[in-house]
Amino acid sequence: KFEFTTTTVTIIIFLLDILICIGIIAKVNYTEIDWVAYMEEVEGFLSGERNYTKIEGCTGPLVYPAGFLYVFSVLRYLTSNGKKILRAQSIFATLYAFNLSCVLYLYKVENSIPLFGITALILSKRIHSIFVLRMFNDCIAVLFGYLALVLLTQRKYRSACIIHSIAISIKMNILLHSPGVLMILLIGAGWLETVKCLSLCALVQLILGLPFLSTFPIEYLTKAFE
Repeated sequence: KFEFTTTTVTIIIFLLDILICIGIIAKVNYTEIDWVAYMEEVEGFLSGERNYTKIEGCTGPLVYPAGFLYVFSVLRYLTSNGKKILRAQSIFATLYAFNLSCVLYLYKVENSIPLFGITALILSKRIHSIFVLRMFNDCIAVLFGYLALVLLTQRKYRSACIIHSIAISIKMNILLHSPGVLMILLIGAGWLETVKCLSLCALVQLILGLPFLSTFPIEYLTKAFE
């Protein structure tokens, strides 16, 4: 006898949402807002510029940490210098699928979300737009943020903190997760392990920002974390 269990609904929601993303890409016009600016900022970085006050795009100066530049350098390469928009949208649709998987996993761990709550995940027009039509850096930052939460539920505290710090290095809004992450560390791992995990977070920021911190540190610290 077929039953709409949580697992069944989750699988149906996931597959349906993938179809929705494909349909959006096929039928809705791509919206240019920041993608060109991202590519211009990456171009400045790849050309050798390390002064953050001189790295800019058509929308203004770069205001994201170093992780943003590394991630979008890869995307620039994969999309032929940012010119293959359809390919970029397909990549972001894939990232959306991974993001949705993380959220569904967290819902499963919570095990108290009603089925209609799971169904509501695919109803957000804005989330689909941000991922597959506008391709904001928020998408990648949030994906890493959710992945860090997944690792926290598995008590993989150090790995979670590394991923959390990478997320912050892509866009600072993930810093809003930090109080919750800190509370989980203190309760689940204890003071000593929390100090080690926070040290890992700082080390990630240091390593990612090293090319800029070693050349124009003031410019990097004042612009990257605006």
